[in-house]
Amino acid sequence: MGQPASTRAATEVLAGLVERVTFHNEENGFCVLRVKARGQRDLITVLGHAAMISAGEFVQASGAWVNDRTHGVQFRASFLKAAKLHPLSPTMRQ
Repeated sequence: MGQPASTRAATEVLAGLVERVTFHNEENGFCVLRVKARGQRDLITVLGHAAMISAGEFVQASGAWVNDRTHGVQFRASFLKAAKLHPLSPTMRQ
């Protein structure tokens, strides 16, 4: 039996530029990122897992928005893919 509709979060896709790696655990890959995401005015906090991640990389994530009691609204990624940007890529010229 699934969760009630009121507590089930819809899966969303998010993409953007990593502005800051707030935390990264090298043992299990857990990371907390500040990302400038497409369609978002302010930096957002993304929680996920990545073997390696650094500021300046482009990330694509799928997951759900959560409202943490202590840290506020965050995007909890169930899938996170990071890629280094080529200096002449369209994303770098924005």
